[in-house]
Amino acid sequence: MANILLITTGLTGVLYAGFEVMSRLENAGHHLTYACPHECRAEVEAQGFAYEQLPKVLLRAIDRTPNFSQRWRRILYRFTHIKQHREEALADLKIDKFTATLQRLQPDLILIDVELHEYIISSRSLDYQVVLLSQWFTMWEAEGVPPLQSDLIPNENNKTAIRRLWQQNRRDRRSMIWRQKILSFFTDRGSILTMYARQVGFPMQELLPYQWPAPFAYRTLPVLSMTAWELEFPHTPRPNLHYIGPMVYAERKDTRTKQYTKERLQQIFEEKKENGHALIYCSFTTMRASDNTFAQKIIEAVTVHPDWILIMGHGGISEGDILSDMPKNIHIFDWIPQLYALQHADCSINHGGIHTINECIHFRVPMLVYSGQKSDQDACAARIAYHQVGIMADKNKDNVSTIRRNIETVLSNEIFTKNLATIHEKYHTLKQNKTLECLIKNFIQSKQK
Repeated sequence: MANILLITTGLTGVLYAGFEVMSRLENAGHHLTYACPHECRAEVEAQGFAYEQLPKVLLRAIDRTPNFSQRWRRILYRFTHIKQHREEALADLKIDKFTATLQRLQPDLILIDVELHEYIISSRSLDYQVVLLSQWFTMWEAEGVPPLQSDLIPNENNKTAIRRLWQQNRRDRRSMIWRQKILSFFTDRGSILTMYARQVGFPMQELLPYQWPAPFAYRTLPVLSMTAWELEFPHTPRPNLHYIGPMVYAERKDTRTKQYTKERLQQIFEEKKENGHALIYCSFTTMRASDNTFAQKIIEAVTVHPDWILIMGHGGISEGDILSDMPKNIHIFDWIPQLYALQHADCSINHGGIHTINECIHFRVPMLVYSGQKSDQDACAARIAYHQVGIMADKNKDNVSTIRRNIETVLSNEIFTKNLATIHEKYHTLKQNKTLECLIKNFIQSKQK
């Protein structure tokens, strides 16, 4: 069997999804190592997986400009030292440490997060078999599919609007990227990665510029999307893009939850079961302190329903702003183990994070999505509405009454429940048919020929 290296950023959602990839491929008989530029050793090794720490990814070049008192001298210095600073920024990528790791591990296949360009370019230049791993729905332009930063739901009447969205998206990203290049004197991440790609002979036609996420995407490299095709907008996928379904590691060992929290949650879940109440799980992992008002609206919406129980993870919201005179059916936590909560939930109120959506599919929990308007959250919310597995709502517009009606609809709408069951069954079939394992086997065999 193969020696496989899995590399993700190590950010929480994709880190956890990677656990399921590791588990499935290890169960298929492969030897796997998990590697991240973020420090994730404790969490990875707690799951029983081998781990390698990679150098930290720098999103911005280290500024070594002397601290001149006059601004013009700083600008002049940077202008006259462009070549030196670009070479220093390239050295800061620490590609040599990564290649040393590859030489030591000698992987037959490398699965790499689509955002980790230095590792993708380096691995390909050394002739390793590389497959990209994406946590998103399609990021490539396709007929009838809006960009991932849009909440537009496609239909027969807005195809022209979608094409214009893509055109505007490219203009905006081109403007943003060139602004970064000029202001950084061409030491921005995109410029340094492009310089490195040229140096190592990476095929430049493979790079697709002005895409999200910046600085570029890849035209033909194989990609595994850890999303459900059944939740995607209808389109013809780009060649070599494979939807392998949500990666949810239900056996994940919890290293963060305090014992007190576990005991308190267990009491709540027992109360729900005993009294036949509906459990609403609200996760605010991407909330800002400025969103306290919205959190209060949700609390007020639930309070008047004694047969509803709300458990809320407040993320960055200040407890002092929302915990005064808390009703008995409202329970606020600084951290909630999501898999544990979703096993008991009847409704998930979330911000449209793809990993939360995937876990809702796993546990068949209908959703009320108030997009956090970050990354791909708008697009995820639009897909929830399009496929009728929940409601896409607007936290900036909805008042307490509207939120309450939305919750009532999510709890009572049998269409949501039926559609979720269908998507869950297809997701389960992908797992039973070992779709991921078969694709990996084919990639390895194609390299050996």
